[in-house]
Amino acid sequence: MSRIKKFNLKFIDVMISIVLGLGFQWWSELHEPWQYIAFIFVYIDIVDYWIDFAAAAKSLPPKKETGLMLDVGIMFALFCYIYATHTTIIYFILSFILFRIFDFFSLITLKREHHPTGSNLLFANTWLKIDFFEIIISCGIILLNYYNITTPLITLSTFIIWRIITRIIASLRYKHVHFS
Repeated sequence: MSRIKKFNLKFIDVMISIVLGLGFQWWSELHEPWQYIAFIFVYIDIVDYWIDFAAAAKSLPPKKETGLMLDVGIMFALFCYIYATHTTIIYFILSFILFRIFDFFSLITLKREHHPTGSNLLFANTWLKIDFFEIIISCGIILLNYYNITTPLITLSTFIIWRIITRIIASLRYKHVHFS
């Protein structure tokens, strides 16, 4: 096992744990109903991402430092994602977009380094499409909120519904949660 692979797997597990653990310290700073809902949703979303990400990282770990640095970027974006639950709805969705941008480039790097086939290729291609689609939809949701067309709770509900739909589409596309 390469040094980068060993480090990456341990690093990701520790960083996800830290992100989730730090999130609890901000629970007391939540005030609005949308913030509580967003906080619970983000926890579920991060754990769901961790399940897929850990499996992919084990079978297709970064071969170069670029992949590792993108993983660091993903962890930073996940930190922002959970932190943003006690700020504003726009910052919350922007942090999700940041997360998806890092994930998108991480998948491109994964494809370039590993040239995956079979279920790994299906997984990477599915999430590349889903990431792109979610970035576009999230930008649209931000615009609706920015122009006061909707309330934070409705904005969050729209965001969560789209996120659940895209997650279901991804799972149906590769037939399961990714455990190769």
